[in-house]
Amino acid sequence: MIISLHTPKAAGSSFKKLLEKEFSHSLISDYKDKPFNKNVERRIEDVKFKRRKLKYFYKLYYKCIGIECIHGHFLPYGYDIYLNNPDTKFITWLRDPLQRLASNYFYWFRAYNKNKSGDLHKKVVEENWSFEKFAFSEEMKNFYNQFLYKFPIENFDFIGLTEFFEDDLKYFSEKYLNKKITHVPITNININKTREYYDDPILIKELKEFHSVDYSIYNFAIQKRNNRFK
Repeated sequence: MIISLHTPKAAGSSFKKLLEKEFSHSLISDYKDKPFNKNVERRIEDVKFKRRKLKYFYKLYYKCIGIECIHGHFLPYGYDIYLNNPDTKFITWLRDPLQRLASNYFYWFRAYNKNKSGDLHKKVVEENWSFEKFAFSEEMKNFYNQFLYKFPIENFDFIGLTEFFEDDLKYFSEKYLNKKITHVPITNININKTREYYDDPILIKELKEFHSVDYSIYNFAIQKRNNRFK
């Protein structure tokens, strides 16, 4: 089984297209959790409950209906029961944390829907947060690390980098799907982006310090990728 964490604005939507084509009806989209629509306490409470359900029911359920892949926005700790299963691979995609953060910010303003957007999304748009307020908010601080609650980045078998999306996708397909791909799907991008989201060196330095844990995670992913070529 492949368990694929879709971290928002890090090529997860494009990657999902490949998984849908490959696994079809044996894929489950797990987007119900919406962890960042909840406060931290509720988020942790829910993932612990999910983990208990999986331990006593879902593990058997997934096996019975032939599920081969799970992909979505979720805390991977909810699936850590599969860590000791040699037939299960945990995968995800990451992006430079500040680029991901900025992409998230502008996407929320483009995609805002008063009836469907989550509480934090509504708050950011309706209060017209500046990028700086969004980027320095406690809600967004070390975004990756919040997703990785009790699930170290070292647990992932494959970490693709958005900056090398085409090459990493081809590598993933050959190693984990035993096939070569010629067409790389690209979806859910900002077609109007003509420059970097920010260019103030002082702001960049301050943000990198504020999100230093995420940069440690991202740098681990870079090193893991580099090790593939050794």
